[in-house]
Amino acid sequence: MAVSACLALAVADPSFAQGKGGGKKPPKSAAPSPSTSALSSPINAAPAVQTGGEASLGAASPFAWLDDASLIDSGSVWIGVSMLQWYGGGLTETMVPVIDAAVGLTPRVQLGVSIPRVPGGVGTTFFSGKVGLLTDNAHNVQVAVTPTLEVAGGAVLNSLPAGQSRTQWGLPVSVHADRENLRVYGSSGYFSPGIWYAGAGIARAVGDRVGVSGSFSRAWTTSSGSDLSVASAPLRNELSGGASYGLRPNIAVFGSIGRTIGTSIEDGAGTTLSFGVSVSAAPKLPTN
Repeated sequence: MAVSACLALAVADPSFAQGKGGGKKPPKSAAPSPSTSALSSPINAAPAVQTGGEASLGAASPFAWLDDASLIDSGSVWIGVSMLQWYGGGLTETMVPVIDAAVGLTPRVQLGVSIPRVPGGVGTTFFSGKVGLLTDNAHNVQVAVTPTLEVAGGAVLNSLPAGQSRTQWGLPVSVHADRENLRVYGSSGYFSPGIWYAGAGIARAVGDRVGVSGSFSRAWTTSSGSDLSVASAPLRNELSGGASYGLRPNIAVFGSIGRTIGTSIEDGAGTTLSFGVSVSAAPKLPTN
């Protein structure tokens, strides 16, 4: 069984500082935190994990914007709990816990959800249905599409342009290719009402228990609205790296770091640290 590779989002009291303004909306000169950005994603980095007793070249979450094309096995369940700490523009924000879960319905279909706890309540939540489109065993290539429903958290909702819906949809497409213990993956897609993203990464198994990965992603908006505020950050580039360690065949711990590059403070420049644990369970096969 392989678990997907991804972009950044996992358990204690949240802490949030927006300068002297407390919970007030930060000024335009301050970096918007992840919970107030329309370009937020379930996970901002891609640590590889181990599953099924073998090094899997996937990542901490079975659902995210930057993803590979693998799916969890039919009947299997995957749950991840993590914590995220973001620093940018003199501000900090802690998301804890961030809960990700997925269930395999068929060999080609899985359902997933990502729910972050942010200062003040539940953050932007993602519901997905990932569908495998192509599996080329001869060349070890897979392609998948992940129709997604995004429900903006309260912090994003408060800063959305007038008339913009809280609920958006997305259509990410992902692909990966395996070469022995190496996986190269990429993903691109569109989220309404005018957000695009693209990215690529590489993951490598180091022995039977350790996995490492790195990725680069770019998100931008084509919205024609005049209010390019915190909630409609027009451009965000992020370079991420991570690692994981398999405690048991179905349990792994992971950590990651992501840093924006070529991104202005107004567009959410900052550094993201995250760590967590994932647990998977597969149905027992009948024995003769």
